[in-house]
Amino acid sequence: MQFHPHFFAKRAAVAICLTLALCLMTVGCAPGNRPTLSTVRGIVTLDGHPLANATVRFTPAGPGRTSQGSTGTDGRYQLYYLRDIIGANPGKHAVRITTATEDNHGRELLPACYHTKSMLEATVPQGATLLDFNLQSDPS
Repeated sequence: MQFHPHFFAKRAAVAICLTLALCLMTVGCAPGNRPTLSTVRGIVTLDGHPLANATVRFTPAGPGRTSQGSTGTDGRYQLYYLRDIIGANPGKHAVRITTATEDNHGRELLPACYHTKSMLEATVPQGATLLDFNLQSDPS
């Protein structure tokens, strides 16, 4: 069996490219490149009752990614930085809480002052923290 003279050169080039791609992916995904996150949990209530199926979003005042979580039937939430990474950037955040989802056809149970016109804020300290939100149907 006879190989074309460029056969080995092409295989070497492909091997080098694959190796470089794997190295870049490893460096990009290294834990050292991820910010130090704080664990944020809490309870959201509406008129004193647990608010189920709400989305809680924390958007940092400075640079950084928004973290979010969903409330369970007991109103408890936990923030996720990415789908499987728990936490939020430490620092000041704008907070938005909404009940509008595709599942409920965008039906919002909360006043706009908690989502589209939210004035809610929270400061996430280093480490772990509990941040509860006691919302009112008529916030006036």
